[in-house]
Amino acid sequence: MEKSLSAYTEKRIREYIDEVKRNGLTEHGFPRLGANIGILMAHGRRLELKSTFVEIIDLCLYGFAHPQNKSKGGNNFSIREVCHALMELEKTDVFRMEQLSQWKEKLAALDIPKSYSHIVSKENPTPANWAYFAVLSEQARGLLCGIPTDAFLEHQLPSQLLRLDENGMYRDHSLSGPHQPMVYDLVARNLIGLSLFMGYDGKYTARIEKMMRDSDDLTLKMQSVTGELAFGGRSNQCIHNEMLQANYYELRATLLNKEGNIEKAVLFKAAAKKVAEACMRWLQEKPMSHIKNHFDPDLQLGCEGYAYFNKYMITVASNAYLAYLVADDRIEPTAAHSDLGRFIAETGEDFHKVFMNAGGYFLEFDCNADTAYDANGLGRVHKKDCDTRVCLSVPCPAGKTAYKLETPNPHPLSICGYKNTADRIICSAEGGVKHVLISKNECDSQCTGTFDCVLNEERLFTEKCTVSSGGVDLAFSGADGILVPAFLFDGAKETDIIVSDGQIVIKYNGSFCKYTFEGEPQDYGVFFNRNGRYRAYSIATDRLHIEMGDVNEL
Repeated sequence: MEKSLSAYTEKRIREYIDEVKRNGLTEHGFPRLGANIGILMAHGRRLELKSTFVEIIDLCLYGFAHPQNKSKGGNNFSIREVCHALMELEKTDVFRMEQLSQWKEKLAALDIPKSYSHIVSKENPTPANWAYFAVLSEQARGLLCGIPTDAFLEHQLPSQLLRLDENGMYRDHSLSGPHQPMVYDLVARNLIGLSLFMGYDGKYTARIEKMMRDSDDLTLKMQSVTGELAFGGRSNQCIHNEMLQANYYELRATLLNKEGNIEKAVLFKAAAKKVAEACMRWLQEKPMSHIKNHFDPDLQLGCEGYAYFNKYMITVASNAYLAYLVADDRIEPTAAHSDLGRFIAETGEDFHKVFMNAGGYFLEFDCNADTAYDANGLGRVHKKDCDTRVCLSVPCPAGKTAYKLETPNPHPLSICGYKNTADRIICSAEGGVKHVLISKNECDSQCTGTFDCVLNEERLFTEKCTVSSGGVDLAFSGADGILVPAFLFDGAKETDIIVSDGQIVIKYNGSFCKYTFEGEPQDYGVFFNRNGRYRAYSIATDRLHIEMGDVNEL
């Protein structure tokens, strides 16, 4: 939390305060900034910001009661954060009780219909995740101010349970159908599960517990060997994604431990530890950013319009606080599930992902990508202890993308096959080219998955992928060649790329990625994604070997 807050200079904080004074409270980044300052002060840190905290909280409490826009100024998110900060401060002598009581009185006086924007109604019977942020805010307000809140929770909750798929995953984009975002699945499941931790025990408790049990195995398998959240959809590749995972993993560890399921609790605890370590590595990179690249964060490259620095940098701290709040450190972690390896896992069709894990490698395929954000096919190859960007962490979308790129891509790009036609080259990263997993094999040393790449119900070619400790082997039956991305630039630093017949080697941050093949690679142009800039190569071959490791192993 403190590391995240350190990214905000005194000048940036002052400019943020002045902006809210001019425009009113319009979103939730500002209350998050204030709340996390308060929580840190309650733990003896950043006490020099005491007067700043008072100024921010006074502005927030006025803004909660006088929202400036139809979204209620972010109240759905923000009231919970401020309430938790005051709960932490009540345990200390940082502020006099008279001051804390004045703030609590203002929170107690809020009117629910006027305070939250996403309330279930005949006109809006199934609002998305903001509806449950409001529930957590109301629960926290109830705990702080002594207000009953179960009726509001039970009014909101049925609409959220309708959004769960067969694996207990939350469909934020729509009640059913493809292109569900991975971040918002975990956001919503986390919020719903937190209701139990914060004291809810009503007629929907059993449904919530079932939701979490149904999703447990897949949730563990979606974590990369590097500790990262799966790619896919909006708000991806932001640093707060990792602390969101830590929050949910800690919550599940604590709840499972209470149920007596120690075996699974320790797996979630290990996953939480792994992701927290990954997050700290990102926060120690310079310049610090809220997104996994090093362009000037105020340029918002790799970001949606709403995903700006002031809002999302401090969200790392907010998610870290919730992880701290629910954590039970009596649980001793074992190895994380992602380190145990040797599995192929599939989501439901609404999320259309396949994960492969073996030998320290982790792969993610998008089988029906939302082309505004992603591309089809193999969009992620990670190896334990290697920099996640050195091969590919998220694919390159094309056309009218939902997030900002340096330059639009000519077409989508993943690690993909292509086929020459009379009119053009068709690559399996394109929209409409679905990847259908037709067979899988998991054994002690490796995993193999075979996909049909299908366009307009006709098979373009077949892709066979084998993962082991020796690397990743791809074989394309019926393809004319393969496209590979070579990481070129992270926004601040260039990589070292060595190209020769039969081999492309990328060196970056002490890690290497080596593509080995038969043939001569041809420059296919520069592409862009959330992490930076890539040079693509086309290779007239049907086989590719990918190996990653420490540069000292080359």
